Order: sequence, then C-alpha cells, then structure tokens
Amino acid sequence: MEKIKKLINYIFFVCQFLAISVSYPTTVLTGNLLMRLTNRLSVTVYQSFFGVLVVVFVVFFQCKYHRSVIKWSDWPYWFFGMITACLYVITLSVSNLNVNNLTGKLNVFITIIALLGFSYLFTNFAALLGQLISHLKLKKWLVNYWLVVFILIVVWFLQVFPLLPGLVTWDGYRQFVEYFHTYIPSLNFAYYPTGHHPWSATLILGFLFSIGRAIGGVNVGLFTIVLVQILLAALIFAKVVFFVGKNCGKIAAILAMIFYSSPFVAFWEVTIEKTPLFLTFTTWFVLTYAEILLINRQKNVSKWLYIEITFSGIMMAMFRNDGVYVVFLSLIVLIIVESFQSKKDARQLLFGFLIFLTAYLGWYKVALPLMNVLPGSTGEAISVPMRQLSAVVIHNPKSLSKNDLAVIDKITPIKDIPVNFNVNNVDNLKSLYPVDTFLRSPAEIKMIQSGKLKKTSTPVTKKETSDYLKVWIEQAFQHPTTYIATFLAGNSQFLNPIIDDNPGSRGIMYGNGYMKSATFLQPGWFNEVHYWMNDSMRRYISWPNIIFSLPIIRTILQPAFALWTILFSTFYLMYRKSFAVLICIPVGLLCLISLLSPLNGGEKYILPAMYVLPVILSVVIATTQRGFRK
Repeated sequence: MEKIKKLINYIFFVCQFLAISVSYPTTVLTGNLLMRLTNRLSVTVYQSFFGVLVVVFVVFFQCKYHRSVIKWSDWPYWFFGMITACLYVITLSVSNLNVNNLTGKLNVFITIIALLGFSYLFTNFAALLGQLISHLKLKKWLVNYWLVVFILIVVWFLQVFPLLPGLVTWDGYRQFVEYFHTYIPSLNFAYYPTGHHPWSATLILGFLFSIGRAIGGVNVGLFTIVLVQILLAALIFAKVVFFVGKNCGKIAAILAMIFYSSPFVAFWEVTIEKTPLFLTFTTWFVLTYAEILLINRQKNVSKWLYIEITFSGIMMAMFRNDGVYVVFLSLIVLIIVESFQSKKDARQLLFGFLIFLTAYLGWYKVALPLMNVLPGSTGEAISVPMRQLSAVVIHNPKSLSKNDLAVIDKITPIKDIPVNFNVNNVDNLKSLYPVDTFLRSPAEIKMIQSGKLKKTSTPVTKKETSDYLKVWIEQAFQHPTTYIATFLAGNSQFLNPIIDDNPGSRGIMYGNGYMKSATFLQPGWFNEVHYWMNDSMRRYISWPNIIFSLPIIRTILQPAFALWTILFSTFYLMYRKSFAVLICIPVGLLCLISLLSPLNGGEKYILPAMYVLPVILSVVIATTQRGFRK
C-alpha cells in the first residue's frame, strides 16, 4: 500500500511540474502536434524561476515534516486544492471569453494535467499552513481598548486631513440629490427617492449632513458625516484588535492594528457614501458572531452579545440591499446549531432574529411604500443572467429562435448588445433594462421623461422579465460552456489572485473632480463644497498607491485573496472537525455576493469580506490553540 501511495505521489509531482509550465491564454490551433505542445508549454523566465521555488517548497515540506497528503484524513485539504485549482486554471483559460484552451483533445488533456498538478500543489500548501498553525504557541495579550481607539482616530486623521471636510463620491451625491429632491433646471427634472441605494442609508447620511449644515454650513455638514464614520469605525475595529489579541496574542494584535490603521481603511473613512458605515456594521456583526461561537459553554453568553448581533444585523440590512441575505442565512444556521448545543442560547438568538426580521419587513414592506420610495430596478439583480445571455446573442445567435430573440429584445435591445457588452463591466448592459433607477447620465433622465424608460416595474415589465429569465435558463442547457466561461471571466479577479489588471488605488478615491462636469448630479449646495486644505497639501495624496503595489501587500489586497483565505479557513476547520466552521458562513456569503456585482474585481464589493479577515483568522488560530467544541 505504501508503494502505491509513493507512486501516486510521484505522478502528482510530475503533473505539478508540468502544470507550472502551461502558458495562458496562448493557443495555436494549427500546425503539428509538436508545435501546438511547444506553444502550450512555453513560459517566461520569471515563471520558470517560480516553478523552481514551488518544486523546492513541496520537497522541503514533505521531507521536513515527513508528511504526505496521499491519505483519506486529508480530504478537506484536497477539497481546498481542487477548488482553488479549478478557479486558477479555468479563469486563466477563459480570459476574455476565449475558450480555445478548453477545446481540442490536446488542450483538454493539458488542462486536465494542469488541474491535477495545481490541485496537488495547493493541497500541499494548505497542509503546510495547517501544520504551521498547529505548532503555534501563543499567549493571550489584552490590549488597552481605549488606547487603540485613540490611536486609530489619530492615525486616520493624519493620513486623510488633506481631504477634509470629506470626499463625496458619485454614489454619495446621488444619495444627496434624492434626499433633498434636487431640481435640475437644465433638464426640468426633480429627483425622487428610490431604493437604488438603501433609502435608510440615504436618510441617515442626509440627517447627519443637515445637523452639521445647521451648525456651520455645508462643509461642516460633510465633516459631521466623516466624524461619525471615524468614531464608529474606531470603536468597532478596536474591538477586533482586542479580540485578536485575546485569542492570538501580541504579534497578531499588532498586525491587525497595522491593517486597520493603514490607508486601505483610513481613506474609506473620509469617503462619503453608504459604504464606510456598511463596512463598520458588517465587521461588528461578524465579530459578534465569532464571539458567540467562541464563548465557553460553561459560562452564560452575555445578553449584550445578542443585542449587538441584532442591532448590527439590522444596520447591515439598512446600509446595503444584499446585507439582509447575509444576516438572514447566518442567523438561521446559528440558531439551528445552537438549538442542539444550548436551548437557552438558541431562544435568545431566535428572539433577536425575530426582532431583525420584524424591523426589516416593517421598513421595506410598510415604511418605504408609505414614503413613496420607488424600489430599485430589477436590472440590478439580474446582471449575471444579462451578461451570460448577451454572450450567447453575440457568439451563438443562430441557436436562438425568433421568439427567443423577441423576448431578449424587450429587456436588452438586440442591436445595442454588441456595443454595450463588456464581460468585465455590466453597467452599460444593465442600463438597457426598461426600468432605470441608476440614472447615470442626462440622456437616461430624458428617456425617463419621455417614457422610453420607466421609473418602476409595471406588470408588463415583470412579465417580460420573467420570460427573459426563462430563456436564460433554457439557453443554459444549450450553452453551458459559454455560461461558465462568461461567469468566470466576468469574476476572474474575484476568483484568481494572480489576475489583477489594474490595482491602482484599490478603489480608494483621492479626489472627485469629475463631478464638476456632472451637473445633472449636483445638489443645490454643490458650489459651496471646498477642501479645508490648499491644493499643495494634496499634491502627493495618492502616496498609498506605492504601498499597494509592493510585493505581498499587493497580493493581500487583491480581491481573490479574501476568497482563498476563507476557503482555506473553511476546510482547515473541517479538518479540525470544529464547530467554529460556522464563522465561514457570514464571511463566505460576503464573498459570494461580490460574484453577483457588475464590475469584475471592484474592491468596493469585496471590502466587507476583506475587513473581517482578522476575525476569521483569529477564530482559526483560537480553535487550534485551546481546542474547541466538535
């Protein structure tokens, strides 16, 4: 049996070596077998050197720890390896919707070898990480909570003061014009409240702005929002640092402190829109979720934890439309599991869940209709079907019947699809939807006024959308490769950590000069907004870009890193047979939601998962350090 295991290990080792040699997306479909094989196994000098390091790594790991992954008990690591290998290989293979690497006997054979090789490599990597974590010897380190709060506030202000009183984004101004029902004379158009951005978030930002404006004018109003964002974020992120120190020790707490005080976090706190507060409430919810999981069952869970998880969950749902799904599913699972562990805790959680559900339904089903808030366009929710079905229209139009084309044309006009289709950004495509609450330009506003676009869905639109989704489902069976390739190519930067087209500022804004020409999105007080510091103070304001481009840091801040970290945490906790694997539910859902976003690799959509990585990693380490319920 041992000889068979060694033979299997050697075969995987060879596959791993060959997998590293495969190039993407270069493909030669003509020529003899040797030419095509040479083309696929052609790598750069850099890739070759990387291959050497990988081979050395695997040999060192297996010799140092006398550790082979060819055994049944390592199945969680193998699942991690296989999933990440599929994400890695296939996203590279379908770059720009080029599926040639998945067609033809030779290409399919090479792809299979690559999948086997990278599965083996990533499985070894996961096993090594698990080995290192299991050997950690850490001591509890209780930080001074209020000192951390103070340091975060000071460090953030030192970084962002040139942008004070605050930087209002495109989305932020959109929330303001809706809040104030701004009238645009040049278009004879007055904005009205919609659910494109959660109306609850718009009300809160507008209320804070109005208080500050009443005290000291427009700029004080903007600073009031920034001040609230900074104070709340400092209070919550300091709780995370305290949590990390208590469970993982001094070094881990310092690393968490560095992360939260970095420009990657600081510059979002001076940004004015719904995102900063959503990030804060999300971090609070996941932290409380983790604290409940790690509580010693010989002690009573503090009622404050139930209050915190309920309130933070409500605020998550109020600040982003998809937040409700994360909270709802996470709490349901936790209640079910807790019902087998502690009936009392399950009842407390159930009570909190019912409060959350009542608040959510009361707000969205009763309050918003009473306030005449129009629901957001369905086009926002069906961006994935629109992207996939449009790819079929472009690449396989003959497979669609006249009736299918007529159905599609009512939702996305056929003649406009080629011009607006972009696998990496679906914003132009979803603006073709007959109901528009996005309003990205004066042209779209005029289309609303003329009746070509609707403010809200009608029974006819709902029926047309239903028919459209039926065609989408039917075409999935005829074009599964196109659907899979479109989905993976459109989310490649969320799925593969080495696909990173333009890291730039990592979604951070250093100015909003573009708003000067966007007169259709300017509130009445727009011309009163000005920075408190002169232009020379902002000359080098983009300095964080240098840090974001450094090795290791660039990888950590790449969107797919969060997903891969969560995948590892999930399967490692399964390997440990730990009840704490439940922490991966809310964090995993935060990652999955980003895959439904319109922009490939958009940092804003994955930020919630990235911000809570210190929490999930602390749970992983704490589970190993002190044992846990199984």
